[in-house]
Amino acid sequence: MNTPLVSVVVPIYNAERYLNKCIDSIINQTYSNIEIILVNDGSSDSSLEICSSYESDNRVKLINKKNEGLSSARQTGIDAASGDYLCTVDSDDYINNDFIEKMTWKISKESSDICVCETRVYSEDHPKYVRYFRINEKAYDTVQITKDSVEQHYAELAQTYYMSDSWNKIYRLDFIRNSGVRFSLKKSFNGTDLLFNHLLLLHLPKVSVVNEALYNYQVLENSRVRRKDKQLQKGFMIIFNNIIEEVRKLGYSDSIFLEISKLYVTMLDYAASDLFNSTSKYNVLKTKFEEFCILNKEFLHENNKLVIDPEQMRTLSLRTFCVLLIKRNKSSLFLYLNLRQKLFRLIWVLKGVSFAH
Repeated sequence: MNTPLVSVVVPIYNAERYLNKCIDSIINQTYSNIEIILVNDGSSDSSLEICSSYESDNRVKLINKKNEGLSSARQTGIDAASGDYLCTVDSDDYINNDFIEKMTWKISKESSDICVCETRVYSEDHPKYVRYFRINEKAYDTVQITKDSVEQHYAELAQTYYMSDSWNKIYRLDFIRNSGVRFSLKKSFNGTDLLFNHLLLLHLPKVSVVNEALYNYQVLENSRVRRKDKQLQKGFMIIFNNIIEEVRKLGYSDSIFLEISKLYVTMLDYAASDLFNSTSKYNVLKTKFEEFCILNKEFLHENNKLVIDPEQMRTLSLRTFCVLLIKRNKSSLFLYLNLRQKLFRLIWVLKGVSFAH
């Protein structure tokens, strides 16, 4: 029996502090039939030199390109991949030494298109901060996603399998290429993994699960600084326009728009939180909030099949946000979001953590 080749794509931008740990964790896998595609996305630090030091391993392929952002770097790696399966590791994270062995065994055994594992979230700057992205045990069994299940449970499926992330997964490469889905979000926006995986979900993958935390995701102190100019709301609107276009192309019924609406409200709420974290200057915040409301109104007008229904939201916070969004009382919505964000910050302070995740 042939041992499947696994392509491991590592997009890299100014990651010199963590890069050795990341690459070493891949080099030292218990599963050896791998190709390691290091994509240096125009780093200005010593990342390229660090990558070059690994080229003596014949499994390593180094691609040095101009800086075009994470989406372009991931796609460059995928285009260069020749494996049966593919996974991607962020350059400031690392994987357990049996990550590829266990994930490849599962996806091969189940003949699935995507395999998802649980994740350990940590910070080297805050050693006491550790938490886990667990998968509900009801989702442990391998599932063939169907058109009906997507139309009725798209939002739940996306949440269950952490479809906002790519790094806790291994994919059958032919499934990705046959779907035509590519990493395409411009570097001025966040959400490249979200767009990629939500589009893949519409192509009805067979999904399996490894219920172990095999991936180690690091929360960085400067993650907020790197994200503050990323225009989350505008990025999410681009993402949802792409999802809606794919839905129409694949012939889904209009019933799916309720599910897309749930996802939209969840992402809009996230964008609102990010906005209220972006500045402590009241007048600047008010101006940004006005733009936030105008953009939302325009987006819903253009996508009139979206249904904003508080009863469909899964948490009290989201239901409250939804109610105030519908009433279009800007003052009440602004007050609620402002107070909620102050409460969130207080909770982080009490936990002794000075960053947001």
